[in-house]
Amino acid sequence: MTHHSSGPQCPLVWLHHAPSSRADAGGKGASLSQLAALGAPVPNAFALTTQAWRWFAISLGLPRRARDVNERDLPGVRADIMHAPLPDFIAEAISDGYLAFQTLLGDELALAVRSSATAEDSASFSFAGLHDTILNVRTPTALESAIRQCWASLWSDRAYAYRMANGFATATAEIAVIVQQLVRSDVSFVAFTTDPIRDREDHLVITATWGLGEAIVSGLVVPDQVVVGPDGSILDYTIGGKHLMVIPGGVRDEGTREVAVPRVLRSMPVLSREQVTAIATMARSLSSRLGYEADLEGGFADGSLYLFQARPITTMAAQPAAVSMRLEEQLSVSRQ
Repeated sequence: MTHHSSGPQCPLVWLHHAPSSRADAGGKGASLSQLAALGAPVPNAFALTTQAWRWFAISLGLPRRARDVNERDLPGVRADIMHAPLPDFIAEAISDGYLAFQTLLGDELALAVRSSATAEDSASFSFAGLHDTILNVRTPTALESAIRQCWASLWSDRAYAYRMANGFATATAEIAVIVQQLVRSDVSFVAFTTDPIRDREDHLVITATWGLGEAIVSGLVVPDQVVVGPDGSILDYTIGGKHLMVIPGGVRDEGTREVAVPRVLRSMPVLSREQVTAIATMARSLSSRLGYEADLEGGFADGSLYLFQARPITTMAAQPAAVSMRLEEQLSVSRQ
């Protein structure tokens, strides 16, 4: 299903219904489209494509300005992105996408809005953590604001510095935005189909915590860590310090909030043996079919397994410093 509008080209693509390239949907969007085609349990999502960003950037004069931009100019660029009028065809596409989710989800409508730059999630470079994700978006106004925030994160100090350090041309940097049904995870996990810290290619490593996965990727908690052998056996299960968890805001509240984990749950394993098996089986199957060792993020809600994204495991040298540190922390719980 693809929505057409009066703009120069359709700027919105539903990832379950049409193959999406990195050039159109960014690294994250192309990966989600591929995962959906493989039958992975990916929540419904659309991409506001790089075409939308390109036309909006042109309306701001960014291609010309970007050639001479420096660190001092970044706050002004971000402010322009957050406040300048949208071209009509982009605003219409965003409205179409929101209405489609409203029809699908009704009163349960809650969205995750994720940046998807064309340079990210490659086998050589990881932009993980450098561009924004906004969770529990519920209204049309909040959706437009979240999309603008994702676009603006292309011009964050950290993303700009990482592009400059790795030889990416700022003037040609492009970004799509993924708008995905938010799964209210009871349990969230990050799985690595190989252990890049201990250099054990035959081990699969899972980190997991209560609530939404933001608690793991932001370094808020020391998650549980599970090491799974090549035969699927659990070689080690280390319980982490899960004092906080991230949950969606209340029924009428957007965004997320941090709450204390009930004491009885802090020392309990997050994952059951059956859940570990389900994650490991899915991760290894997808890694084989995708053709690369994968870093996957997902969760369980009401007993069902969901996959939110997958990307190649990059070398530690290719990771942004903050992400490299988080990865080291996630995969070294058993040493603490």
